[in-house]
Amino acid sequence: MIQAGAVSINKDKCESAEQTINKDNLLNDKYILIQKGKKNYFIIKIK
Repeated sequence: MIQAGAVSINKDKCESAEQTINKDNLLNDKYILIQKGKKNYFIIKIK
């Protein structure tokens, strides 16, 4: 799915499966938006 461009983090396409998420990727310092395909969205809250 990642190679096909079907996964994005905060609306930015994932380029590789080795991509890491760091503090710069957080929205409002505590959320990450993951999109899989066109209709599947996930919000992850970081504590």
